[in-house]
Amino acid sequence: MNRQEISSRGISRQSGLDIFSSIINYTGEYINYTIGLDPAISISSAYSTTADNPFTDSLINNPPSVINAWYKFFTGGSPYATTTSPAVSGGFSASVFIFYGNNTASLLAAHSGIYQKLSLIKGLNYNIYIDRIGLALLDSNNGVITVQIYTPQSGGYLKIFENQVNVPMTASDSQTFDAGEFTAQSANDIVMVSFSSPYIGTSNAAITKISIKRKEDYLVPTYAQDIYGNDHKILRRDLGNTIPADET
Repeated sequence: MNRQEISSRGISRQSGLDIFSSIINYTGEYINYTIGLDPAISISSAYSTTADNPFTDSLINNPPSVINAWYKFFTGGSPYATTTSPAVSGGFSASVFIFYGNNTASLLAAHSGIYQKLSLIKGLNYNIYIDRIGLALLDSNNGVITVQIYTPQSGGYLKIFENQVNVPMTASDSQTFDAGEFTAQSANDIVMVSFSSPYIGTSNAAITKISIKRKEDYLVPTYAQDIYGNDHKILRRDLGNTIPADET
């Protein structure tokens, strides 16, 4: 390698020769009442909706005016199968969200869910995690948990993120779902988590924790270790951009 670029001690004499590795870390907690949710879920009475879009209808007609507090909704009648609002149950290994679903041959599948206005930094990336535990008395059928992010826009709400995870039938199943990453479009985007089932009959699902963490990306110099255990910084070759001899 050109010694005018790098000294005899392996020190870079010009910028741009270092090789960096990206280290991604997820930090903080941007949802309130992630576990032990009894005080949070009672922030308001449940909103019953029969609108074509039960999600945005709930946000518009039962807006989450309090930051970092849970609100809840459910479809209360035709054209949807009737269900009940989400609840919090204790007495197990941890307090859990219970979501209720219902489906009939003649009506649309019911929905029940919760939502929370967040306190974020616009433009930064965040990741959503859901801890789900299967409980023999609570998981009566398969279904789908839907995670959505909405941002306020023109007197309404725009959906900027959606992902779905299947709820398995196995009662002993305990998993953490990486629901995905979104970019905050405002300081007060809203997270919504709901449940429904495509199968005929009543169903329900239990969630032990919902978490949102901020994505942080760090750049660190890349090192390699020789056969003697010594660490050496790795530098790139830049033969077309040398330093004149009188500057070395």
